[in-house]
Amino acid sequence: MQSPRFAAAAVAGCLVMIPVADAQVRRQGPPPKPFARSEMSSASASVEVPMLAGPELLLEVRIDGKGPYRFALDTGAGGGGRISSALAKTLGLEVVGQAIGGDPTGKNRQTIDIVEAGSLAVGGATFSGVHLGARDFPSAPGGEPGFDGILGIGLFEDHLLTLDYPGQRVRIEKGELPAADGREILDFENPRGIPSIRVKIGDQEVAADVDSGNQKGELVLPASYIGKVALEKDPVVVGRGRTASNEFEIKQAPLKGAVRIGGQTVERPLVDFVEGFPTANLGHAFLRRFAVTIDQKNHRIRFRLPAAQAS
Repeated sequence: MQSPRFAAAAVAGCLVMIPVADAQVRRQGPPPKPFARSEMSSASASVEVPMLAGPELLLEVRIDGKGPYRFALDTGAGGGGRISSALAKTLGLEVVGQAIGGDPTGKNRQTIDIVEAGSLAVGGATFSGVHLGARDFPSAPGGEPGFDGILGIGLFEDHLLTLDYPGQRVRIEKGELPAADGREILDFENPRGIPSIRVKIGDQEVAADVDSGNQKGELVLPASYIGKVALEKDPVVVGRGRTASNEFEIKQAPLKGAVRIGGQTVERPLVDFVEGFPTANLGHAFLRRFAVTIDQKNHRIRFRLPAAQAS
């Protein structure tokens, strides 16, 4: 079995931009803003976009007025996003730079072209001058492309972004979350341009990336945690996964006990153990229990259960 998140993931984390005219230059510090400006068509300053059917968190996107195209929303991908090389060529998008990126292992980094879309619309939210990494994506079963690109978390840095899994919708709005309360609302860090929170696994506190692009994994831990967390049974090899630049073995077992995020508890999630990955990861199968709201301006994130489940 191959984990689709790892098979389909774009160059995750921050992309290090390189101007085309000076390919030896390496930018230091936070990545540049991946778009020039954003606006909403709704007077309410909030737009809602339905999630498309499928195993990924997919949304309809229009680029330079054309489409719709299917883009995965990946909170584990830094920057503005990625677009398939074929679609970038079809749309005639101009190459404006290059980027070096890779997966959390730091191995086999790749250089990809950065193209600019004049406009990228997600429902009633339109972003102008958007920089997207151009690369090839694996095909879905049957040979058909699973999606045309990826929306990175950086595209929504000026807005509240809510992934309402129970409601099957994404909301983009102005505003900010209240201060962290340690129950629903937590502070997060983003050292690699993606949200990272502290979670409790048994008696251990672990830093975990919030990764909607991990399409199959529930809780991913570095292989070094085998023997350090209580499991229902010994982990077994369930297959191999791959990122844009690496392949790896996946071992899996159900957790004995619970994962605690603030005041929320998830019992006995499946744990994937991956060699070489330094951080934990909360994937689609974990996040789908919640409506997750991300406030990048204030580094806050809210995990809200449906009312009936929370009561």
